Amino acid sequence: MSGAKALFATIAALCAILPLQGFAADVPASAPAGQGDSSKDKNADCSGAYGSKFFQLGDTGFCGKAGYDVMGFVAKDFAAWDIAMVGQRLPSMTYAAGVPVLFYYNRNFGAQTFYPYPGVDAQVNFMAARQTEAGPLVAFVNLRLAGQFQSTLDGGLSYVPNNAVNGSVLEGLVDQAWVRLGGLEAGIQPSMFGFARWGYSITPGYSSLVDTPAISYTYRVDNIGSTGNAASASVAVEDPSRRDMADGVLARYAAARSPDFVAQARFGTPSLLLHVGGALHEIRDEAAADCCSSPVNSMWGEAATVGGEYRIKWSDLFGGAAGDMYGRLMIQAAAARGTIGYLGIPFFATDYVADADGAIHPTVGYSGIASYEHLWTPTLKSTLTYSIFDTSETSGVEDLAPGVPMWFDVRVRGSQLQAGVEDMLQPDLMVGAEAGYTWTTASGSYAGASAASLQVGYPTVAVYLRKVF
Repeated sequence: MSGAKALFATIAALCAILPLQGFAADVPASAPAGQGDSSKDKNADCSGAYGSKFFQLGDTGFCGKAGYDVMGFVAKDFAAWDIAMVGQRLPSMTYAAGVPVLFYYNRNFGAQTFYPYPGVDAQVNFMAARQTEAGPLVAFVNLRLAGQFQSTLDGGLSYVPNNAVNGSVLEGLVDQAWVRLGGLEAGIQPSMFGFARWGYSITPGYSSLVDTPAISYTYRVDNIGSTGNAASASVAVEDPSRRDMADGVLARYAAARSPDFVAQARFGTPSLLLHVGGALHEIRDEAAADCCSSPVNSMWGEAATVGGEYRIKWSDLFGGAAGDMYGRLMIQAAAARGTIGYLGIPFFATDYVADADGAIHPTVGYSGIASYEHLWTPTLKSTLTYSIFDTSETSGVEDLAPGVPMWFDVRVRGSQLQAGVEDMLQPDLMVGAEAGYTWTTASGSYAGASAASLQVGYPTVAVYLRKVF
């Protein structure tokens, strides 16, 4: 059994324990203080121990909570042109597998972005929790459907999913589904690599927020030195294919033998959260082996991230003149070698390039995001997010013909600025708008000769209505 299959089988077995939520911090470790004789008493025990929306699940001893989050939106993308990438293998007199090369070009998307498009991001979830001798037992499932209807080249409409997995809308429908006992968690869960959010904008910045099949363990210490501070350390084995960035030409993964190994450490105070994470990802390429019996080579890629979130009460800094204004600031950066999927960026690079002889050249890159949310009044807030990324993808020197060497080096850089405003019309009902601008630049050299660089930039706007429970 491959490493990936073994991981999935273990997760499936553990997730079958219970009828199947969110983040670890959402569920306190304490149990209900005592169980009364009536359902009303039992519901009061659940709400007192876990939160106002929890209720007793019959006589099972579990407390449950159901919720939903539905956002409908209309957006306009003004990207008439954008940069596209294509990998090829040039015929070679020396190598039957062909010499790899990556081209970039301007592609016209005008027909698909001419009209505004409607979309939806709908989520429904359920949590069950109880206390056991081994610690809190929690199960959670979150179903999500996210996408929009966009124009096609022939003038029609097509549904474009935003959360498909391996091209499957059905597979992406199960956003999270996990079981946790104490610090041990198994199932589809947020990766231990990234922060628990991608910025405060409604559309993602360049931040590595991924839900993935995984088995993880977290050791947590609360109220350190009676200060209210907390620290945690986590390790996980995660799905090795969920973040793959391969095009099937320059890079084509062979069957996984090992899961991704991911670690995380966090330290928090009532106003500050610091985060550091790292990941190891096995690369096994078969692009050259399939056609020409080149060896299936392998290596390890790695990624690292660091970030922090700070909550601000402005009256602590400026006194009563600041009123009830609050804010929170998040900054995160990630770097990767051979694991570009950990950067949380569009598909502008593959994880690596496989030469015709099977040699592997890992792509390197980084991404960063800074996001601020300001609460002007208890119901009105604004957001500002800025993201960047940079990747460099190279091949080795190989001969197209005797004495005619070929290699490439392509660099892609991007940035994105987003600003939004949201007002709460009534409890749990929000209306908002967001505008953004995206810049992308591609440059490269081929056999040592510089190619012309491409630059594109375009704005986007969106309005939305959101209901949560």
